[in-house]
Amino acid sequence: MNVKLFLNSGKLFGKSDLVEKFGKEINTWLESHPGLKVIDIKQSSCGGSLEPGQHLISVWYETVA
Repeated sequence: MNVKLFLNSGKLFGKSDLVEKFGKEINTWLESHPGLKVIDIKQSSCGGSLEPGQHLISVWYETVA
């Protein structure tokens, strides 16, 4: 099993386009790797009002022939 990490920082909701950026980045990666089987997806965020949030999405996958 393999993992691909997507990391971004900034405000996740509100006037930020971070959610859209994550979606585009993940979809582009998946489209360019058609031989993958996604096993699991995890998300983690940290940060607060004084610092920009740090957001990580991990896509766990296997390669299928």
